[in-house]
Amino acid sequence: MTSQYNERFRRFASRMERGIMIGIVACALMLIIGEIAISYVPARMLLIETERLEGVSRLP
Repeated sequence: MTSQYNERFRRFASRMERGIMIGIVACALMLIIGEIAISYVPARMLLIETERLEGVSRLP
């Protein structure tokens, strides 16, 4: 009985660990993509409301 419990727990923990790692990688990728997206002026105007409301261009 104990070995069966240990095996089930090991499989469950392995699935959970894999899911957490996938979540971490997905969040990191979304962060990188977001940072790249706001580096382009058209995307920044669409994504960031403050850029439109300031009324002063960042570029001289």
